[in-house]
Amino acid sequence: MKYRYPLVQALCVPLAFSSMAMAANTPPTLTDQVIVRFSDPYTDGELKANGLSQQIGKHLEFVRETASGSYVYRLPGKESLPQVRGYAQALMATSGIKFAEADQMMFGVALPDDPVEGVTSSGTDIYSLQWHYQEATGGMDAPAAWQELGAISAPATVRVAVLDTGYTEHPDLVGEGQNGGNIDVANGYDMISSAFVGNDGDGRDADARDPGDWVFVGECGGPYSSYSSWHGTHVAGTIAAMTDNGVGVAGIGYNLIKVVPVRVLGKCGGYTSDIADGIRYAAGLPVGTLEIGTPAQVINMSLGGSGACAPDSEFQLAINDAVEAGTTVVVAAGNSNADAKNYSPASCANVISVAATGRTGARAYYSNYGDVVDLAAPGGDMSSAGSDGVLSTLNDGTTVPGEPIYAYYQGTSMATPHTAAVSALLYIANEGITPAEVEGVLKGTARDFAEGACAQCGSGILTAGEALRNADGSAITPEPILPAAPDLLTAMLLADGSVSLSWSYQSSNESGFIVERSKKNKGNSWSGYTVIAQTTGSDTWFADAPADGTYRYQVRAWNDVGSSAASNIAEVKVSSGSGSDGGSTGTCKGNGPKCR
Repeated sequence: MKYRYPLVQALCVPLAFSSMAMAANTPPTLTDQVIVRFSDPYTDGELKANGLSQQIGKHLEFVRETASGSYVYRLPGKESLPQVRGYAQALMATSGIKFAEADQMMFGVALPDDPVEGVTSSGTDIYSLQWHYQEATGGMDAPAAWQELGAISAPATVRVAVLDTGYTEHPDLVGEGQNGGNIDVANGYDMISSAFVGNDGDGRDADARDPGDWVFVGECGGPYSSYSSWHGTHVAGTIAAMTDNGVGVAGIGYNLIKVVPVRVLGKCGGYTSDIADGIRYAAGLPVGTLEIGTPAQVINMSLGGSGACAPDSEFQLAINDAVEAGTTVVVAAGNSNADAKNYSPASCANVISVAATGRTGARAYYSNYGDVVDLAAPGGDMSSAGSDGVLSTLNDGTTVPGEPIYAYYQGTSMATPHTAAVSALLYIANEGITPAEVEGVLKGTARDFAEGACAQCGSGILTAGEALRNADGSAITPEPILPAAPDLLTAMLLADGSVSLSWSYQSSNESGFIVERSKKNKGNSWSGYTVIAQTTGSDTWFADAPADGTYRYQVRAWNDVGSSAASNIAEVKVSSGSGSDGGSTGTCKGNGPKCR
């Protein structure tokens, strides 16, 4: 076995090569496909191709229907992402179309760096080089998590679906023969529908092995080219490299996690439509007639692309379905040193979005950040030292698979599998845990950043031991949520001319209530609601003393997060000397109309 640390590129920042000489360049953001969802679910998408073509003045060829019921169409050639997004906007203006988007190419988000010179001997303790597991400052406390697992009687095996480039037959992953080790070959799948992108001579099939994703100049547009990344193999090693086998590195799963390889990335990246189908497949949802034998409890997506995640996007719909099915989805925040709200799937709802820290515990120079980030995990920072990356399984082939090796990578791609692996271990420690509870435990047990170390990186740094110790959620403070709206509001006019308000409220997370009032104007119009009181405590009544007139009241509950929706509206007429006008009898007083 060779142990070396080569310069191996990943998909998001590929390296050019010509006659095998490598030089960095930037991948083009191009695509040749659009996704369209029709308002009528019974629409025949294939028959709509001509009409859609006329709408944008470009020929659209029908490709296929996705698992969500959307349709994929192909343009005559690759165009810039802004141009294709413009076509999608034009299609959305067409009657009968619910949503349209560019079928964007997503990329793995690992970053290469200069190689570490020399070769480590087979006698070297490779685990000692995995600082990201064990060091107090920058590590994620894997040994403490393993101790917690040791106290569990006969722990069950869990599965993490790695949606990536597939896997190579590394002895620290597959063991003896293709069906051994910690790769779940039987449930793996090649979800890439394009033979070119798949680079294996066919479309979708049950073989999730990575044939290589190398690119020659011009194949993806522009001067871009790259060696094969073996990105999925590196990610899989962090999660599930065989442990205590006397070979290479350790996986966080300690032989209790099986990686389900789902190929969605190949030459030039991977289509959003294929990735979305891969999400559903991994979660146990049908993709046409295809259905996984054993669903994954966790999905790892160390991939991404530019653009915010829209609520009706193919990504978001697939993620929603997966989470509803009970699968936790963990995604990379991205490597652009920018706000993750402008990247997908990092900005999607219902995901755990992960930023990257380096060996010092500070945000890695490349890592995205922002309000959509949930927490950070070790991703490596090789800007000053080559061994400060994340060490894992890889392959030394520049194009097709070569020899298995171990190599350092850095990126939010590397932070994500740390988090996905701990998420999976929580399913062992608490069999009935839900995706929302997984997120709550991870965020609630993350340790604080050093002051100024990682602004807008979420709740802290992943801390595996503490997470496993609190897998039942008992020590986790639930995230505050908006209170529910009050109901059954009534307004009663009392004999003294005041108005007694009362309402019903069943929740317990309110800090008090906001009482709002509107008055009827001449001409039967109504003024806007104004706040007349903000109470504290749980009392569900209030007394108002307005001048004569007709009023409407509504009530909202409030807490530190904000105020609830409004209750029902209660209306009452107030006149001097009148009794109740809201359902009870009043007494005559003064010259009010009820005295006449």
